[in-house]
Order: sequence, then structure tokens, then C-alpha cells
Amino acid sequence: MNFPDHAIYAAFNGRVFALDRRDGSILWRWTTPKGGNFVTLLPDGDQLLVCSNGYLWALRAEDGLCLWSQPFKGEGTGIPFLASPRSGSENPTTAAMAVLAATAAEEERRRQSSSDSSTASTS
Repeated sequence: MNFPDHAIYAAFNGRVFALDRRDGSILWRWTTPKGGNFVTLLPDGDQLLVCSNGYLWALRAEDGLCLWSQPFKGEGTGIPFLASPRSGSENPTTAAMAVLAATAAEEERRRQSSSDSSTASTS
């Protein structure tokens, strides 16, 4: 069995996890070296593309080894959207789900920012 055939991936709080789809056990975990709460993932063949906080990394899907990284210096940060012809991202349903996830993440970021601001002003 090919590794990606039995793995699923999850990301949050600056971490990426590979899980065994059969029982949910954690196969490996990777932490973004640059921090950031929001992480976007894109399976791309034998790689997993990870974007967070203005950086892009390619991880080997099998073990989470970082193969390369690309800092987008001076481009700012925001909610990234990743696409690749190899990933099936051109599927309208997948794209719509990504937009919904990005929108929800942005709303959560704004809510946290607003909460932080109101807490600071009442202190």
C-alpha cells in the first residue's frame, strides 16, 4: 500500500499532522518554523505543500521531512490558497471548500483580534 493511500492530513495552530485513516493514530507531526495559527495544506503527489504566515514549505508526504521552503518576503501575510494540477484542486467543489475554509479562518482571526483589542482597552 502506498503511504498516501492510508494517510490523511490535518493542520492547525502552526502544526501539520499525518494520521492513519484506518484508526486515527498520528503517523508524524511537523511544526512550522515561522509560527502562525492558520495553515493551508495541499496534497501534491508525494509531497504535501504547507503555507502559513507568508511562507511555503514542501514536505515529503511519507514522513514530513521538509524538502524545500519559499519565503514570500515583502508579499505580506493572509489566508493562502494553494492549487496544483496534480492535486485535483481544479475541482469546483474542492475550490469552494477552500474558499469557505479561508473565509471562516479570516472571520476567526478578526474575532480574535477584536477580542484582544477589547480586552486590552478594559485593562
